[in-house]
Amino acid sequence: MKKCILIDVKNETIEEVIIGEGIQPIYDALGCELFECVYIDDINSIYVDEEGLLTLTMDSKFFSIEGGYQPYAGNGLIMGTDGNTGESIDTTLSVEEVRSKVKFHTYWEVRQIMINQSIDV
Repeated sequence: MKKCILIDVKNETIEEVIIGEGIQPIYDALGCELFECVYIDDINSIYVDEEGLLTLTMDSKFFSIEGGYQPYAGNGLIMGTDGNTGESIDTTLSVEEVRSKVKFHTYWEVRQIMINQSIDV
């Protein structure tokens, strides 16, 4: 069992959750079939839906997190990583820390962010 932090985009909540061992509990927490892991600091990683952008609708919800590279479609799950073994461990972040670093976005907000960041070639 691992202490994790779940970022729920539908309800715009951030809460501590305990998940079991293996990859199925990650799939279940994220509500997806394929996930990607993105490091957000030296210990903690955020797991996101790898296919989140493939199923977009105008009602899709996103979040961004300080230390992340882009807005992410769908839920996020933060876990720690043991640097020696590569195994998942309890996150070292608190819910309050994560709340201060996360912003929720609508499809239209992310669209505008991307337009503003595009570069003319």
